[in-house]
Amino acid sequence: MENRREEQIKSLGVFTLVQAKGIGISQQTLSRLVAAKRLKRVAHGIYLHPDAELDQDAGFQIAFAKFGPEAAIGGLSALYHYNLAEQVPGNVWLLVPPGKRTSSEGYKFIRTKVNLDHGIVDEKGYRIASVERAVLEGLKFITKIGERTAIKAAREALANKQTTELKLGNAAKELGLESVLRKFLEVIAP
Repeated sequence: MENRREEQIKSLGVFTLVQAKGIGISQQTLSRLVAAKRLKRVAHGIYLHPDAELDQDAGFQIAFAKFGPEAAIGGLSALYHYNLAEQVPGNVWLLVPPGKRTSSEGYKFIRTKVNLDHGIVDEKGYRIASVERAVLEGLKFITKIGERTAIKAAREALANKQTTELKLGNAAKELGLESVLRKFLEVIAP
């Protein structure tokens, strides 16, 4: 593999077969590079350059590569990402459309009808729920997240000024979660 292509792959961190083909690397070349231990295969069709600089969110990048642009990091994973949950998630939590199914271990799906184009932030190599959406989805799916965790996360987001009641209200309106916010506003407001 020529140096220019190797640098492109290294800068991508986690990349897919489609991305590799986009920069001119064939599937056969990828297979040879994996066999020679110059690349790592982390999942079906998902690769990693061994010298790539990854941050603590490499698991999010892998999940996003695996489940595609219709998914976004959410639930407990998003709350933990924003330092709003103390519990380290055992799985990567993903917000996905209602019809999405998988048998992959290590992932927990939150199937939601709420549009996955709103309240989503693009990070390096993945999409994640905004602070406001993470708090609102935590309250909406309180039985999955845990009542204590969801309420504490909402309180901390407001207390640490990561969001405001006005921003939560606007996000709730945009996402159609106004009834969820109304139900918990007295409990979470400082």
